[in-house]
Amino acid sequence: MQERKLRNNLKEVRNQLGITQNEVALKIGVQKAYYSRLERGEFVPNIKTCLLIKLALVEIYQERTGKYLEKLTLERLFYLDEWLGV
Repeated sequence: MQERKLRNNLKEVRNQLGITQNEVALKIGVQKAYYSRLERGEFVPNIKTCLLIKLALVEIYQERTGKYLEKLTLERLFYLDEWLGV
C-alpha cells in the first residue's frame, strides 16, 4: 500500500484571518517555535492538536470581529497529499 502524507494550509488561513503565529501558539498552549515548525510541515500533529488549532483560529477571529467562522473546517486546514510514488 502506498503512503499519503498529511499536509496543512495553516499559514495561508492564519494570514488570511490576520492572526499571528504567536497568538495561535499562546491559545493552544505551545511555544511559537513549535507552532512555526508545525506550520512548515516538519511534523504531523495529533488529532487533538489539529482540533485545538482550528478552535483557536475560530476563537481569536471571533474575539476580534464578533463573527463566527462557520466554514472553517479541519479539511480546510489539513489535507492528504497525492499518493507518494505515483
